[in-house]
Amino acid sequence: MLQVDNLRLGFTAGRKTLAAVDGISFTISRGETFALLGESGCGKSATAQGIMRLLPAAGRIMAGRIALDGESLLELPEAAMRAYRGGRMAMIFQEPATSLNPVLTVGQQIGEVLERHLGLRGEAAKGRMLELLRQVGIADPVRRLDEYPFQLSGGMKQRVMISIALAGEPDLLIADEPTTALDVTVQAQILDLLGRLQAKRGMGILLI
Repeated sequence: MLQVDNLRLGFTAGRKTLAAVDGISFTISRGETFALLGESGCGKSATAQGIMRLLPAAGRIMAGRIALDGESLLELPEAAMRAYRGGRMAMIFQEPATSLNPVLTVGQQIGEVLERHLGLRGEAAKGRMLELLRQVGIADPVRRLDEYPFQLSGGMKQRVMISIALAGEPDLLIADEPTTALDVTVQAQILDLLGRLQAKRGMGILLI
């Protein structure tokens, strides 16, 4: 499903572009979990951001090919890429506390994905939001829809991030250290949850 060939990424500093990832290649099939391991700073998150074409302003894709079901993602215009992000492919970011929008409720943030990628609005969207929150193990989902990220614990924020990532029913889920800063019990629950959702949906997972 996903094919990454000789991907080279770098970051511009002044007039120079410094290589951060120098030629990584791998494939991920449907229903497969591919674990990307490495020490801090080796370019794991940069690789994930490159696949999603979400590198920071200084980031550059210097060479290589990224294809999803044979479609070259690096050749797509940005408008077409937006249809892939959140739809065909989604990402659980490393820090939910900074990745969630602090001025939007949980319901607004999940609803945005449902409207853009599935065309759901109103009661249909609300019903799907509640189903997603229940899937990730959030108690009293009706109340949580109207709450803001600062009202949630770290584990609940992580679960909301997973709900947002799953809302568009992606074929590929990129999970960038999805259990960072969580206690061991919650870590096990999150990984078990991803495994169950993968088995149910047949997603490919890139687990960093």
